Amino acid sequence: MWWTGLIIGILFGFTLHRGRLTSYPRIMGMLLLRDLKAMKFMFTGVAVASLLYGVGELFGWGPVPRINGFFGIGHLVGGLIFGLGLALGGVCPGTCSAAVGAGQVVTMAGLLGSFAGVFVYDVLFPVVSGIGGEQRFVTLPVLLGVRYGYLALAQGVALLGLCFLLDRFDPSRKPGSPFEDFPRLRGEWGWLITGAMAGALVVLSTALGNYLSFSGGFLALGAHLSALTSYQMQSVPALSEVTAWRALLVAGLLPGAFISSYLGGTIAGERQIPQLFQQTFGSQVYRRAVMVFVSGLLLVFGASVGGGCTTGAFLVGWPTLSLGSYAMGMAFFATAVLTANLLFWLMGGLLRPGRMTGASPAMGRSGDR
Repeated sequence: MWWTGLIIGILFGFTLHRGRLTSYPRIMGMLLLRDLKAMKFMFTGVAVASLLYGVGELFGWGPVPRINGFFGIGHLVGGLIFGLGLALGGVCPGTCSAAVGAGQVVTMAGLLGSFAGVFVYDVLFPVVSGIGGEQRFVTLPVLLGVRYGYLALAQGVALLGLCFLLDRFDPSRKPGSPFEDFPRLRGEWGWLITGAMAGALVVLSTALGNYLSFSGGFLALGAHLSALTSYQMQSVPALSEVTAWRALLVAGLLPGAFISSYLGGTIAGERQIPQLFQQTFGSQVYRRAVMVFVSGLLLVFGASVGGGCTTGAFLVGWPTLSLGSYAMGMAFFATAVLTANLLFWLMGGLLRPGRMTGASPAMGRSGDR
């Protein structure tokens, strides 16, 4: 059922854009700790997937998730590289593709950078694939001697509680509750519904026998495109239904986000250089293009070295209680937060009054992407 990858990708791309998680100010707002919606979205997705996996394990209903391996310093090296890319471009592999589909033409440079990252990783594969040594499949249930289902449920409940706590103190929080942003064809959806949708798609992918990861999807897509030129990638030695599923997963992000942008009437506004970027780095299109190109390269290369991206290592990996996923997720997030704050401090981004005003309640509107 390789074609289901396209369906999952379309649904995920729609979800990302509908929650305005393709927005540059939204992502940078999270890293600068000025807007926590993206963080609440991610934690909600992890929580929902954890709860579904946990109930499934306890009652013997659900699919068994794949565990990411632990390879020590490899997570630190990959996390540092990925975190730098995330802070530099304000995109991740999934949001970059979705942003292009939504109409952010300049972000196409990020896709080119992502494919550059694929081939840089492939060329260096004999060297970088051994960083951290042999993988060990270590999880919290194994370390603690506690049944997976109980720990997964505990993590899900704890993270949902954390999301509502974060919402209470979110500097960008709108009046009302997350339940008020209920699905509609026009307008932004809240973090609770979009996060729940993402978590459900994670579990659905597992039920279909696949693993939802966009950095891995870029590797698979690169391998299939390379095969058209008779070039065989050493990092993806064989093509299969699994690699086809992952390649279509990435491809599906574009039409999914386009559908959301079209229904929301935001396509024209998506073409603008984000106001927050202009205020900090200037309004030149080439600067945004160069930064997002380098970002895409670092993101895919770092994710490949470290064992996953914001989706594969965090949104999908944390519900499995994998130590490797915890290590990679914490490494790249800490690096991204430190780098973003240093970058904006050096550029004066946090020192001038009103600099982050466009990244709060208004950041989901068509004029500030």
